[in-house]
Amino acid sequence: MPVKSLKIDDQNYLEVEQSQGASLSLLVLGGNDIIKFPLKEDDTKKGYPSALLFPFPNRIKDGRYDFEGKSYQLDINEDAFNHAIHGLVAFENFEMTHSDSKSFTFAYDYKGQEAGYPFPFLFEVKYTLRKLKLSVDVNFENTGKTNMPYGFAWHPYFGFEGVSIGEVEVKVPVRHDIKLDDRMIPTGEKEMQNAKLISLKNSYLDNLFEIDEKEGLKEVELRFQNKKVIISQNAAENQLPYFIAYTPPSRDCIAVEPQSCATNAFNNGLGLKVLKPGKSKNYKFSVRIEI
Repeated sequence: MPVKSLKIDDQNYLEVEQSQGASLSLLVLGGNDIIKFPLKEDDTKKGYPSALLFPFPNRIKDGRYDFEGKSYQLDINEDAFNHAIHGLVAFENFEMTHSDSKSFTFAYDYKGQEAGYPFPFLFEVKYTLRKLKLSVDVNFENTGKTNMPYGFAWHPYFGFEGVSIGEVEVKVPVRHDIKLDDRMIPTGEKEMQNAKLISLKNSYLDNLFEIDEKEGLKEVELRFQNKKVIISQNAAENQLPYFIAYTPPSRDCIAVEPQSCATNAFNNGLGLKVLKPGKSKNYKFSVRIEI
């Protein structure tokens, strides 16, 4: 796999797997491993580590949806629940379109070749590295002749060398906990929850949240050993007002996933957006460490 490395000093550097959807395979901030995955093919396809999820994040129930009077069937790629999951770009080969001393930009030109999603688009991601901080800038354009439905998410797993996941505490903002059924699809129910600190010592998370205060930047903090890793996202309604927190059975990391929409948005409409031909959309989010 082509790997692109970006280093601003011995304490802050990253690697991108260009042929795996331009996913981050390594992120070190302030000398701390933040994201570190070998991205073996089998592991990547099972866990989608650091994947950019577009044009839909998470699950589309049974892979089916209707849009503007037509019905579509996506390929089923989650056999356990019989859903389509995590979009169409995660395993594609991206082209590097720009690089400098602090940033990389990658692009993927989708031609609408999948019958279940015949809407062409150009997808770009820019990673900018500074001391103690990574900024991610995502931009996509509808290159087709019809409207296109879409949603977006980033799927990073955070693991810290020498730190047990049980030592980590998670601070989450005021939010609604969206209830899921036994196939991991929203039921339509949600519960208001105040901001709080969650210890992962005896907690397993697989939760979809809608941020309540949809103004400005909202942050999820991962606290360990007097340090904080902070994931920031704009929670405005037309930006990234959802996130997922997930601890895998391996108990060696935690996923915190900024999202523009909820699971199954193509069917339930929770955060679903439509992009007109020739129009583009941009999302920004970041990860930083406080030492």
